[in-house]
Amino acid sequence: MASFVEKLNLILTIQCQRASELISESFERKLLLHERLALRGHIVVCWSCRQFEKHLRLIRLAFRKLDQQEKQELAATMGDPANQMDESFKQRLKQLRP
Repeated sequence: MASFVEKLNLILTIQCQRASELISESFERKLLLHERLALRGHIVVCWSCRQFEKHLRLIRLAFRKLDQQEKQELAATMGDPANQMDESFKQRLKQLRP
């Protein structure tokens, strides 16, 4: 556990590299109070880190939408087993019927 002085030092002296790490981590876990304070303070003054956070949010949203689309397409395909068979296989099945 970081001491009070270490936490205060992070808040006052955070640099872009650490800020970008915290931005990434914030999508994986809830940041500690001193980490959130340091990050918010840095983002207020750093245009690059604001843009980085914005872009990560956009990427995350795009992947969520893509995942939802893939699930819908899979459900549509799985709903009708005939959709899963290619035409040549269907023809061979028809030939096997008496």
